[in-house]
Parts: sequence; C-alpha cells; structure tokens
Amino acid sequence: MIVHEWSAEAGEPQEEGRRFGARWSPQLAAARDSYLRLFAQSGVPAERARAVADECRAMTETHAAEIADEFVGIAEGSGLSLTDVHLLTARTEILARMTPSMECSTVVYVPDDASAPRTLQTWDWHETLSNETVVRRLRSASGAGVVTFCEFGQPAKIGVNDRGLGLHFNILHHRSDGSQAGVPVHVLARMILDRASTVADAVEIARSVPLAASSVLTIAAFDGQAAEAAAVEVSPAGVAVLPVPRGRTLAHTNHFLDETLAAGEYSPYETTSVPRYRCLTDAADLARIVDDRERALAFGAIPDAPISVRARPDQPEHLRWETKLTVALDVATGALSFAAAAPADVVEAEWRRVGILSDVRPASIR
Repeated sequence: MIVHEWSAEAGEPQEEGRRFGARWSPQLAAARDSYLRLFAQSGVPAERARAVADECRAMTETHAAEIADEFVGIAEGSGLSLTDVHLLTARTEILARMTPSMECSTVVYVPDDASAPRTLQTWDWHETLSNETVVRRLRSASGAGVVTFCEFGQPAKIGVNDRGLGLHFNILHHRSDGSQAGVPVHVLARMILDRASTVADAVEIARSVPLAASSVLTIAAFDGQAAEAAAVEVSPAGVAVLPVPRGRTLAHTNHFLDETLAAGEYSPYETTSVPRYRCLTDAADLARIVDDRERALAFGAIPDAPISVRARPDQPEHLRWETKLTVALDVATGALSFAAAAPADVVEAEWRRVGILSDVRPASIR
C-alpha cells in the first residue's frame, strides 16, 4: 500500500477541498470505481449506494457544514459528482446495510504518571481496495491542527490534533445499522479531531449527532500532566463509553464490549474479532512500551498473532481482508507514526512519523 502525504494551505474549507481534489483526482476516481464494484459484489446496486450517500450528505450539511463545504471543493477540483464524494465518505454506512466487514485491532495503555497514553492500531481492510491512501495535515475550522490517516475521499480516520487528543477507529456491526439516516462515522471522527481536547468533549460530540452505522472511536488524551482514554462505542441505537483506568490497558477489535449494545450485535459470518481481542489482552503489558516502533515490533513478534491479518485466497474478492497499516499516536507532541505493513512485518518496513502542520491559519466556520 502506498501512503501519500498532503499538507493544507491557508484556505477556506471549499478552497482547500478544491485544491485537494485537483491534486488527487485520479486516486479519488479510482476509489469511487473500486467502491462501486465492492458495493455491487456485496449486493448493493450503484443507485442504492448513491441514495445512501445523499442521505449522509444532508446530515453532514446539517451537523458539520464546514466539512460539507470541503466536500463541495473536492467535487469541484476532482471532477467527481458531489454525490460520489459523499459516497466515498459514507462507505461504512452503505456497507452496513448489507455485508459487514472486519476491520482493525486497537490497544491503548493509560499511564498513572505524568506521561501520555501509548497506543497501537492495525488497519485491516479489503486486499484489493485502498492500495493508495493519504496522511492529511490540516488546520480545522476551529483552529486545531490535525494530522489524520484516511482513504481517499474520507475527511478523517485515525489521527491526532494539537490539543492533546488522538483517535483510533474500528468498525462495529449492530442490528440498528441502516435504520435511519445519519452523519457518516468518518465525518464524526473528523468532527472530534477538529473540535475536541478531552474524552468528555469527544463523547459530547458523538452523542450530539444521529448515526446510521456503528463503530468504536478509542479516544486518547493528554493535558501535559495526566493521561486519559476511553472506547466510545457508537451506533444508531446509542453511545456507550468504556473509560480506561489509569495504570491499565484497554483493547478493542470488532465486537461491542458494552453489554447493552452487545445485545444487538450483528455478525452473520465467521469473524476473528474475539481471537484478536484475546491476543491484545493477553499481551497487554506490551502496550506499556514507550517507543512506538518498539511497541509495534513487540506485538508483531507474538507467534502466529491473529492481529496480523492475512488475505485468504480461498475467499471471494470482497471477503478477503488483510492488515494494511500499523499505526501509533503521539498525543503529547501531535504526531502519528506508522508502517504500511502488518505488525509481523514492521521489522522489514519503513516506519514513518508525520507531525501536525503549524504554519497555516484556521479556516472560518459557518
């Protein structure tokens, strides 16, 4: 997988979107075509996918107008229709109505001293999809500096801001998914990175918007003196918060840990979520390792660890998943570090670090 980098300039959201769309128009068009093929393989015709995208567009315009403006600019710059830009952002909401997907293992340790949380996540996705991705550095409408890894067409996924907050992202599946129109979970992730500085801020934002699909946003924060973290499980049925006590480690994969939401779990096929979760909890002490690459190497050295997902050639194309990225967040300095590899392969991969942009003015919010 190729991970590109992109830095914003001092423009308004629509202007910055136009600049991004013009630069990355081939990647955006390729992502659109790949997702339309995946949707069709999953039983979602293109017209239905675009109808869901338009529902999500309306919700984004209502609850995150500055992000909606950015999407308008991306459409103008790339030549894609505005609906297709929202289709890329709403891929979780579109897939939630048909074929669930496996994605990601996350672990976070909260020190009991005056040091920042230590985190690690794998990003698992379809073998044939998103083989070009991007780390975006930007200044949000609220003035926050943000750096986020995401697929082309998404406003955010995994990232940190310069207010001491970071966010990991895992997909979940609930029987309420698709029961209503909602803000896309990737838009919610960007809203939190743009606006929040504490776990409480992130929870308030998550509870303030309607959702059409489920995910868990693992929030880590540091105010320079004390660390905090929580897994915020979100779904159309509600929001649950699982705080991490100081001195403890929390892991999350792709099943609900909150008992109430877990009662509505939806998983119609074999999943590796539980084995991956047990792998992380059994090796919880490794999350305490201070150096982020050494932390990744330690988890990668676990023999036959299921957190390094390998594509299964016996499965059809739309059901073949693999680990594409291993990433850690530094919320103290505002940076993410990563390798485009599974944990087991980090030893041979380039380990990159991208910090937050500091030299652009905030865009205005309307």
